[in-house]
Amino acid sequence: MHLVSTWTTGAPETPGPRPLGRAPTVRELGRGDVDVLDTVFAGLSDHSRYLRFHGATPRLTRAVRTTLAAVDGRRHIGVAAFGPDGAPIGIARLISLGLRDAELAIEVVDTWQGCGVGRRLLRAVAARGREEGYSRLVADVLTENTGMRVLLASVLPIVTVETRGHETTLTADLTVGIPSRLIAAA
Repeated sequence: MHLVSTWTTGAPETPGPRPLGRAPTVRELGRGDVDVLDTVFAGLSDHSRYLRFHGATPRLTRAVRTTLAAVDGRRHIGVAAFGPDGAPIGIARLISLGLRDAELAIEVVDTWQGCGVGRRLLRAVAARGREEGYSRLVADVLTENTGMRVLLASVLPIVTVETRGHETTLTADLTVGIPSRLIAAA
């Protein structure tokens, strides 16, 4: 199954209060964290789901849900962000493409978009990817998804950009450390 990446910047369909208080926490996901996946998916607007899955996705099919929940910490790495109330607000994952490449996917619930959650998730999952020996991240995004393109380029060096129709594939180098100016801004 080919997973796609997302980071959306659209306004939520049902605006909620902007998150306040302490910063989100991030932890690695395990196989038993299906409820985290379900909660984050439920927090995505139709537009965010469109950007994430490259089409209308009102619900996750059983097969997709099973695949997304099958984290193992090596070939499928998942990290999640949790708001001050402990509710899941975002997920980032790497799925092995073989050898030293991994596919990147990020999703952040609409009410937390634009608050730095995607950047925090990307840094955490990139660090785990390095630990597991991955050297490149590959992200397939809809060309209109400028939020994901900007996010990835702001955190990791992009080595290739290939656009085919409505999709753009970004490849980022994991062998270069996260720039110190970005670490200081965290």
